[in-house]
Amino acid sequence: MANNGDNLSEVKIGNVSGGIHGSIIAGQDVSHATITVGGQPMSAQDEPTPEQVKQALAELKQALAELAAQKEALAQVSPSAPYTAQGAEASVNAAAEQAEGEVGEDEAKSIQKSLEDATGLLGGLLDGAKTVAEKATDVGRAVKPIAEKLEPVVEKLAVVVFWVGRLWLGA
Repeated sequence: MANNGDNLSEVKIGNVSGGIHGSIIAGQDVSHATITVGGQPMSAQDEPTPEQVKQALAELKQALAELAAQKEALAQVSPSAPYTAQGAEASVNAAAEQAEGEVGEDEAKSIQKSLEDATGLLGGLLDGAKTVAEKATDVGRAVKPIAEKLEPVVEKLAVVVFWVGRLWLGA
């Protein structure tokens, strides 16, 4: 979603939109979500350090690399799903690379945009995977693990978008 600066933490995923704080992302409210960063539970409401945001991004990069490698399973969600996962992976990689240096307002906006893009891509992929997984077929059973892996990744992405806004943009 284009960000015109009015609300730096606004996201739009499919037909769901709103500020990341108090938002429903991929069917769940992430404003009170608890994610794991470096093996430690952290709430969306916690004040993260730059190192914790960078650690979360590193963990997301790893999770997305593992997901993108499952091309055959992703293709059972839809023919474009492997490419969607690759696009989300590229967006997270770009955000993580920008977060490595000095993060000013422009970099933070770019990081947040990249993560919003990835969240949007994976939110759509998660919706598709859940729909296919609900079917009592071999394909449904094959896709269920993808949906189960995607849900916490989408949640973590949404929380990190929120954290970037809070940490570097004062949102």
